[in-house]
Amino acid sequence: MKFSQLITLIIFALTIFYILVGNPKITSEIYVTTIALTALYGLIRKEPNVLHIALILMFINLVEYIIFAYGIIDLSTAGKNRILHGVLIFGTHLLITVTSVILLIFRVQISRVLSRSTKIELTYFDGLFHWTFIYLALVSLLGLVEHLARHVLGFHSITIIYYNFTSLVYIGWAVSCALLLTMVIVTEKKHKQRRFEPS
Repeated sequence: MKFSQLITLIIFALTIFYILVGNPKITSEIYVTTIALTALYGLIRKEPNVLHIALILMFINLVEYIIFAYGIIDLSTAGKNRILHGVLIFGTHLLITVTSVILLIFRVQISRVLSRSTKIELTYFDGLFHWTFIYLALVSLLGLVEHLARHVLGFHSITIIYYNFTSLVYIGWAVSCALLLTMVIVTEKKHKQRRFEPS
């Protein structure tokens, strides 16, 4: 099996697993654990690119977790203006993902501010991660537009994003996990190549 096929299989398997689990608390814990293990790997191996990408992903998820888990924005709609409440939820998701895209686009510059390491460089993964979050921003934007179409314009039959929002987010998370795993594998291969190169 080729390496690219393995990564595709991992993305597919993680997406199915996340959807089957169906519990956002469990899936987010798995996702955050994967990010934390990648950050730990980057710290142990003294790989600032891996570490900083993982720390940015951790920061993004912690902000989102704090906002929604601690009730800063309550997910229940009981007794609330549905239009405003939906705009607040989807708008917050959109704001977080757009901020994530910006942080990931400028990751090298952020890394150079945080560290003086000479290893800091633009990696293939920097581009891939920000595209993953562009996808997640698009999902949030479509969710927001669909919500407004349903509740403001009266198109109540439009529910494509509404009923599939978590599954669509799980696809982004699965891609992120696969990218993290691939980043670790590629970095480890580079370490082994350096070890066997003649001085």
